[in-house]
Amino acid sequence: MSDWIRVMNTTIANYIAGAENNVVRNRKLLSLLKSRGRITFNWSGDKMVWRIRYARGPMQGYADAETLTFPRRNRWKTAELDWRGYAATEGVTKLERLKNRGPQQIIDLFADTTTAMLEDMEENFGDELYVDGAAAGNSKRIHGIESFLGHSGTSLPYVASPSDTFAGLSTVLGAYGGRWSGNWPSGKGDAQYDFYSPTLVDYTDTNWQADSYSWSTVSSQALRYGIIRSQRNKTQKGRLDLVFLESEMYRLWLESLSQTERIIVEKNTANSPMAKLGWGDVQNFDGVDVTWEFGTPDAIGYGLNVDQMELRSMQDRLFVSEGPTYDESTAAYKMKLDFFGNCVWNPRYFTKWKNYT
Repeated sequence: MSDWIRVMNTTIANYIAGAENNVVRNRKLLSLLKSRGRITFNWSGDKMVWRIRYARGPMQGYADAETLTFPRRNRWKTAELDWRGYAATEGVTKLERLKNRGPQQIIDLFADTTTAMLEDMEENFGDELYVDGAAAGNSKRIHGIESFLGHSGTSLPYVASPSDTFAGLSTVLGAYGGRWSGNWPSGKGDAQYDFYSPTLVDYTDTNWQADSYSWSTVSSQALRYGIIRSQRNKTQKGRLDLVFLESEMYRLWLESLSQTERIIVEKNTANSPMAKLGWGDVQNFDGVDVTWEFGTPDAIGYGLNVDQMELRSMQDRLFVSEGPTYDESTAAYKMKLDFFGNCVWNPRYFTKWKNYT
């Protein structure tokens, strides 16, 4: 019995290692994260801690022989989250094994069970990247993108005012000092004023140039505004890589495009990270890939900067198998898949499109 269990443990572990690639490849966001090296492994520690740069030192003019001062500057804030975990379990009874006699049949039985478990994990885990891990009832779920996209009742032209707490830091404009001139995110100001604030575009705001204010009438305006205003970093690394729209929003946006605006990414694959990964249902708009994916909440879109997010696993891969182990009390072989880890985000580099009015 022990030899057979050892063989099955090795067989299932090897099977999971290969099949996990399919789980990642079949979800757009996961496949892009993997291609950019943003899925990392073997993390440890009591909590997940990282630093966010919130301020920049000034540059001043200098004349020959002028006396300079050398102040100490604190440019960093510390973000901190706990680890989260998921488990998928399955049992195969001894009677099922007896009915499935023979070496090949036994392997098929457990392989089929493992395939089903992985498919369930694939169906559910990709959706978790969008959840609010701080919301009531979500204390066991990872911190997805909604974890820092809360807003206040204050309205600004074209956008909602960020108001959330993520990893112990506030997303409220000016929460850590700094000044801004103009209607944020237009205008200019100090980096620390909005160093942790996402761009929340209201596609039903009445400032858009349209006869009515809905996604179907202002989608291109709203997308362009969010793409441009989200880049509040002066370097190329501040740009959005990808926009995910809910499927109906994506359809309505395509319907609204004129032939002169539409650029098919199949003709521009060299500049499309999603096309390079084999995804065809993608449009390139103002230099950013726009697409859709299952799991995106209704009537919502997200702009992502992949270099400013990271999926961390505490194990040597995303999903680790244990078992099968025999439980005499139930006369069953028990199998488990689990994930332990969480997500790192820098809210400033992300955008959300929603009806905030």
